[in-house]
Amino acid sequence: MALIRILIAGGLLSCLYSLCSSTGTPEPSFLVTFPALMRSESEAQLCASLLSPNETLLMSIYLINGDEKKTLHQETSDKDFHRCFQFQAPSVNKDTVQKIKVEIKGQTSHWTSESLVKFIPEPAPITFIQTDKPIYSPGQTVHFRVVTMDTDFIPLHQMVSLAERSTFRSSGLSLL
Repeated sequence: MALIRILIAGGLLSCLYSLCSSTGTPEPSFLVTFPALMRSESEAQLCASLLSPNETLLMSIYLINGDEKKTLHQETSDKDFHRCFQFQAPSVNKDTVQKIKVEIKGQTSHWTSESLVKFIPEPAPITFIQTDKPIYSPGQTVHFRVVTMDTDFIPLHQMVSLAERSTFRSSGLSLL
């Protein structure tokens, strides 16, 4: 048992020594973060980092939907950087999966990475109708209130169209 502990401790120390004593220059690396799920036409934040560039590099970030390619960000740098920026999610009518592509180009190096992002349509507002009592007798006046809210439960200010009013009248109801 003691021999196993000594071997494990020795292995861990040798790994730590090799990590700390490496004198080589670190490889260039990059990181791009963004939400995996976005609502149609919402504001989204994308953050990009470039670490340890060994030459001047061009970082390009694209949103790809089929044949369409939209540039979200482009930056040239020979130093480390970290930037966050806002972009507008595209308008979609149904759930859509698109690609975010990151390209890093230099004189001697070239990297690409692709990730998927899902865009969902904006949900329809919700309408609540409240009556003053649960059951009515024939001929009784029904008192009610109607409120329409968005998905954040913020009331929407909308007018009732004439088409909706005529629907009430044709069903024998009157709208005051």
